[in-house]
Amino acid sequence: MADKIRYTLEKFIPDLLALQKKQVFSKDEVKDILHKREEFEYMLQRRTHNLSNYMQLLDYEYGLERLRRQRNKERQIKKVTTRDYAIVKRIIYIWDRIMNKYRYNIDLWKQYLSFCYIIESKKHFFKVITKALNFNPFNTDLWLAGALFELEKAHNPIKARKIFYQALRINNKNIDLWGSYLDFELNQLKIGQEQNDEIKNVDGFMPLNTVEPITQIKSKKLDGIKQIIQLAYENCDNYELRKLFKNILLRHNQNELAEEVQQTQQLDNSEKISQFIWENKDDPQVFEKLKDLNIDYKNELLQLFREKANSLDSFWLLALSQSNLKQNLLEEIKNKSIKFKIQLVEKGYLQIEQINLQEIQKQKNKKELLEILLLLVHLYKKEFSFDIAKQNLIGQTDLFVIFLDEYYPLLNNEEQQQLLNWLEKQKQFCPLKYHKLRNLDFVQLKKLTEYHPNIDTWKFVLEQTKQRFPEKITQIMTSIQFLDPQIRNQLLK
Repeated sequence: MADKIRYTLEKFIPDLLALQKKQVFSKDEVKDILHKREEFEYMLQRRTHNLSNYMQLLDYEYGLERLRRQRNKERQIKKVTTRDYAIVKRIIYIWDRIMNKYRYNIDLWKQYLSFCYIIESKKHFFKVITKALNFNPFNTDLWLAGALFELEKAHNPIKARKIFYQALRINNKNIDLWGSYLDFELNQLKIGQEQNDEIKNVDGFMPLNTVEPITQIKSKKLDGIKQIIQLAYENCDNYELRKLFKNILLRHNQNELAEEVQQTQQLDNSEKISQFIWENKDDPQVFEKLKDLNIDYKNELLQLFREKANSLDSFWLLALSQSNLKQNLLEEIKNKSIKFKIQLVEKGYLQIEQINLQEIQKQKNKKELLEILLLLVHLYKKEFSFDIAKQNLIGQTDLFVIFLDEYYPLLNNEEQQQLLNWLEKQKQFCPLKYHKLRNLDFVQLKKLTEYHPNIDTWKFVLEQTKQRFPEKITQIMTSIQFLDPQIRNQLLK
């Protein structure tokens, strides 16, 4: 480890000696720098080192570079040699080590790119951005950073445009990227108009569609902007994209084109309208968006209601809240399931009298029937729900228990006792937990083991006998001796 660290540090010693010779740093300061760097290197060789250790090292090197620049300015050192970039090279070396380890950390890539941007090193910037995009090709911010550097630092809009092409070939569904590209082209158009000189695109437009080539855009005037918009629609046409394009065009005083964008929303047939509604069903503004586009969506919504309204979710609640649609949707519920209708009653869109409750009796799926009864028990006479449960769920012990758990707390004390009395007569059909609610005598306790001959029942009977009928414990222990060995062993423990 020591040899590796020494080799790493020795690479930068000649540069520090050159800075000492220029009197940027004193001899003692150079020794202190080497000592400090050695401490950091040993820290980074530990197994327990983490990102914060790298950040501490970077902060130290940033401080050295600021001090070097300040002293150059104070001492009026104007001659610049390659040795003056020694600390910058060291910082780049550290950043490379960090990014080799944290390749998918976007925030770190952005910090590294910011450093390259500040030192105005085109070579290092594009080396870093290329590596970052190799690992994170779907991150829009990295692509935009590359285009921005070409535009602002390199003053090369043609290269910036090429970066947008590459980004859009990979991320052709990204709305924000299309918006940034349109904004970039409109800015270039404005610059061209101000200079009264059409910007020439030597290389032409590269195809963005990865499936089939598109018509290349050769003009940088308004026709070219229209082609860009059309190309975006071919890849990811939706309401959000059109809204974004309209705002960008208005910001650039392209009012006519902005109006055209709004009017050419390609919801020109029933299938597309239905698709738009369903794709945006989680958007609470979906109907407002359709109204903004002056689209009549009533028939398409009713058709979707017929086909897909199997449960009452937030989308159908939103649809029913539209005053112009509510009556039509309520007429369509005639062919919907009883469960859906009861959900409508629960939400206040329907009256219980409007439902034919005889449909409940036709439910063959017991689990679905249970779901209906659990809804109905709170909305209608609970006795009505209990009567249906008695007729249809009494033989389904697990399902009947679930219903009783919902129904029992709704009763007053007298009604609860009446229910327990009725359950007593059902013997094995009465769930064990409701037998436990009754004040059973010893004979009833013994009978209980016949209705529910399992380990839980025997534990309950044994416990109750010890507490309330200790003189009868011998009878229970005798009965236990004749049980299955596995159950008997568990009880005797």
